[in-house]
Amino acid sequence: MIKAKSFSHCGLRVTDVERATRFYEDVLNLKKLPRPNFPFGGAWYGVGENQIHLISSDQNMGKINPLGPHLAIQVEDFAAAKAELTRRGIEFLEAPPNAGGNQLWILDPDGNTIELRSGN
Repeated sequence: MIKAKSFSHCGLRVTDVERATRFYEDVLNLKKLPRPNFPFGGAWYGVGENQIHLISSDQNMGKINPLGPHLAIQVEDFAAAKAELTRRGIEFLEAPPNAGGNQLWILDPDGNTIELRSGN
């Protein structure tokens, strides 16, 4: 039997590593981590005790889809996060008020869906 101990990381495909790093650093304010010298492009970021691994690929993912594969990040101030996305002109999809907490979904530059949420 496999017994999961903890969550380690999430890997996301990106078509342009430089553009993706600007998004993850400037919009989501994540800090870059050291990364092994793999034979393909990418970048690693820390989120709490976990990591996001960006992996260079030529496939763009598509449209905002909260029901499909996505990465969820808990934010300190949901209203401030929503205001920042609006200020930057980044399209988002927001959950209805009865959805069990504040949630909204955005796309990174390669079409990976990212959920920003308050609370647990």
